[in-house]
Amino acid sequence: MNIQEIKYKSLRWINIVNPTQEETEYLRNKFHFHPLDLEDCLTPTQRPKIDEYGKYHFMVLLFPIYNRKTREIRPSEVDFFISKDYLITVHHNELQPLTDLFHVCQNSQEMRKKYFELSSEKLLYYVLEKLFLYIYPMLDHLSLDINDSEKEIFSGNEKKMVREILIVRRNITDFRKVMQVHKKIIQKLTNGLQTSSLFLIQKTDLYFDNLIDHTKEIWDALEGYKESVEALQETNESLISHRINEIIKVLTIISLTILPVTLLVSIFGMNTASLPLQKNPNGFWIIIGINSILIIALLLLFKKKKWI
Repeated sequence: MNIQEIKYKSLRWINIVNPTQEETEYLRNKFHFHPLDLEDCLTPTQRPKIDEYGKYHFMVLLFPIYNRKTREIRPSEVDFFISKDYLITVHHNELQPLTDLFHVCQNSQEMRKKYFELSSEKLLYYVLEKLFLYIYPMLDHLSLDINDSEKEIFSGNEKKMVREILIVRRNITDFRKVMQVHKKIIQKLTNGLQTSSLFLIQKTDLYFDNLIDHTKEIWDALEGYKESVEALQETNESLISHRINEIIKVLTIISLTILPVTLLVSIFGMNTASLPLQKNPNGFWIIIGINSILIIALLLLFKKKKWI
């Protein structure tokens, strides 16, 4: 079974990676968890939640992970069972801070003393803090993407940046979907820990207020990034539209300039006996001169109208 356990004094941290039916049966027989909670551990969910029972709390949280190959942000689920003398984490080994913290505690007596000394909710705080701190570099990466896109846009690469802006906007939207309910879940967890008789430390708000601050900071940053990328997209579309309008303007001026010349040439190209200048030895140059005068006159008119 993919079950690892660390025990320090009366507190245990059980870590389950890539759960299968065998692991959930172990949890069912050992801890008598609710069947729906065990089912949530096996099937991916897109809805973070927290449920309170008489003997334990069950919490589901989603955290963002970034795929460098596809350049996508997607959610990774972590399920928590919290009680007085144990913390159980169930996940798919995609969140490096969680895995690292478990291994550090597993290999170091000093770290076990630091993280396990007080209570299960304090251990839960340390786990959640590591996971929230893991998010900040991803926010910095989004900020750099927005700044780089802005520089490219004003360097004349509007068409190239259409796809890049859409990728950044998609990632911000997916990031927001993952983080939008974290604040409410942590607040509900804090209230549940304070009112429950299971837990040793009743002043958990001293710790979990810090986590709530993290959720606020992350959400505020995402709100700012959302506004920035939307403004950037509007600016990029305006620049592209302006460039297209300039091209259409040039083509229109060329068409208007050529039109009378084409008409004049067509008239003199008719095969009739009474056509003016037909027998004049300088007829060709006279027609060229008339065309030149028409072109110059039209260009002067366009300039006077400030069309060019």
